[in-house]
Amino acid sequence: MIVRRLATLAALMLALPAAAQDAPRLYSVKKDASTLTYKLIHKLHEVSGKAPPSEGKAVLKPDGTLQVAVRAQVKDFDSQNSNRDTHMLEVTEAAKFPLITLQAVATGVKAPATFPGSVPVVLKGKLTFHGVTKDVEVPMTVKFESAKQVTADGTFEVSLEGYKIERPTLLMVKVEDKLVLEPHLVFQEGT
Repeated sequence: MIVRRLATLAALMLALPAAAQDAPRLYSVKKDASTLTYKLIHKLHEVSGKAPPSEGKAVLKPDGTLQVAVRAQVKDFDSQNSNRDTHMLEVTEAAKFPLITLQAVATGVKAPATFPGSVPVVLKGKLTFHGVTKDVEVPMTVKFESAKQVTADGTFEVSLEGYKIERPTLLMVKVEDKLVLEPHLVFQEGT
């Protein structure tokens, strides 16, 4: 009887690592280490602003599906120029539409066998900005720093007019319609 129990216990202990590999890996964004950057181009100069994400989660499923949801407060973007930031809050109607959110999925994502290791990923999903939701594709490089920490960097463009945002002007010249978004997201497993 004791031998059977020991054999069952040994079998269960050997099965634990396999079961752990079959479980989804849950990650939370590290707000103090992550940034969302926007870039606008004007005839005279380029404008850049940064904000920390207010929230972010990622799930890597055993089948290689990666689900990501990140959002930021529009009011948190800082370009180091308070007049410009105030004008951006006006044109984006931040009081009415306070969040910018991304919900996206990628498939075929596998953690590397050794760390650190990088994986190219294309997230496909929805970006909601200024109350408008549109399909986006976000090419990213996902770097598995360790089994517990992942960094994701990418760049993608959206149209201000496509999101019904009046393009800001300087000296009566509007910025280009292209808004470049650059997420730098650091995720920690299990937090």
